[in-house]
Amino acid sequence: MPENLKSILAVGLLRFLGKLPLVWLHGISRLLLGLLLVVPNQSFKQTRLNIQRCWPHLTRQQQEKLTRQSLTHTLYATLEMGINWTQPSQRGLESIKSVQGAECLESALKTGGVVLLTPHLGNWELFANWASHQATVTALYKPAKLPGLDQLIHDARSHAGMKLAPATARGVMQLKRALLKGEVNLILPDQEPPPAAGIISQWFNHPAYTMTLASQLANTKNTRIILGYARRLDSSQGFEIELEDITDQCQVVQAGQHDSVVLAAQVQAMNTAVEKLVTSAPEQYQWEYRRFKHTLEQET
Repeated sequence: MPENLKSILAVGLLRFLGKLPLVWLHGISRLLLGLLLVVPNQSFKQTRLNIQRCWPHLTRQQQEKLTRQSLTHTLYATLEMGINWTQPSQRGLESIKSVQGAECLESALKTGGVVLLTPHLGNWELFANWASHQATVTALYKPAKLPGLDQLIHDARSHAGMKLAPATARGVMQLKRALLKGEVNLILPDQEPPPAAGIISQWFNHPAYTMTLASQLANTKNTRIILGYARRLDSSQGFEIELEDITDQCQVVQAGQHDSVVLAAQVQAMNTAVEKLVTSAPEQYQWEYRRFKHTLEQET
């Protein structure tokens, strides 16, 4: 199928989904779950595999339950993109029922820049939308493969007030300058980094290729590190923003150690903090994401 036609169909579907209420989107997701459970597909296979890797202490029945829950939330996240990318940003903001930890972001912005981390947990696009209405946010942007879809995503994030930086050395400098001006960098810390932009660090007791960028940016003067996400509430009632300042947890002082050793310790500290957050709502994490693509999957 030509890419232009794929773009038209994808954008058209997202615009249709964006007009539906949240409860309908979640209802459709639960119907689609049945297909994922019976038709062979990579999402089910990868989700089950990663849950078996990261939650070995669970019984087989508990692992299967978590697999179904995670796939459900992955479908929620996918269909929610219709609202995130095609509707006015206010539509998404109205679905946020409460904010926990807002004071830590407010306090951090008074002293300098903020590295705001949000993993593939809950509704990360909504979290980015919310953050862009609290402060000046700059985020790395990797273009989507379909031109029409790429334009839609780019426009949605820009209209929400987010500054987009290319995933290049120039983009990294843009992030750095934003921090020096006391602004916010938005980073997905569990996202697969490009070659030579990451190191092996432990994630749920397994080696995972992990970005160093977030830790390097966090070393900018007067910069705080805040971890957060948009958690789905039960019964499609909306979302709750949760924030936590993890600066102290991620500060590593090792006098006399080589810079690479210190950086590795910082990356591990950040990974550990993100892992703890995911553990608080494992069913809302996108376990289908190939977090171990360059480590465990290279061994098989």
